[in-house]
Amino acid sequence: MPTGIVKSLTLLAAGFGLGFLFSHLPTAFAAGTSGTSTLSQRQFLVSIDEIRQNFAFGDKFAGHYTRTVTLSDGSKRRIELTPMVHDGMQVVEFKDNRGRSYMGLNGTTTNGKLMVQLRDVDDMNRELKREGWSGTVL
Repeated sequence: MPTGIVKSLTLLAAGFGLGFLFSHLPTAFAAGTSGTSTLSQRQFLVSIDEIRQNFAFGDKFAGHYTRTVTLSDGSKRRIELTPMVHDGMQVVEFKDNRGRSYMGLNGTTTNGKLMVQLRDVDDMNRELKREGWSGTVL
């Protein structure tokens, strides 16, 4: 099997594996209160995937995240993520070339060929500590 295909399949499997791992952590990630007082200071992890490739894997950010990626078909997508309060709810604004939408602080969304996954770092560390992990993971 050619090396390129093996690499692509490995990245795809790793992306699905991470998604499976995060989807099976307890659902206590939803909203709730965090130790950090404002959304602009909260840290998040973002993973961005296309069916054929992984663009970001656990990039940590706070306040605002911007990244331009080139898809396998050669098209470019500029992705912007901004934690905010919208209609009284804590959300992350997700903007790209195709428009704007909102996603939860701990969630996954797809937009065309892209899948964007977010995790609130404080919530994740608090939940892992509750489950017996010592210290902070990230």
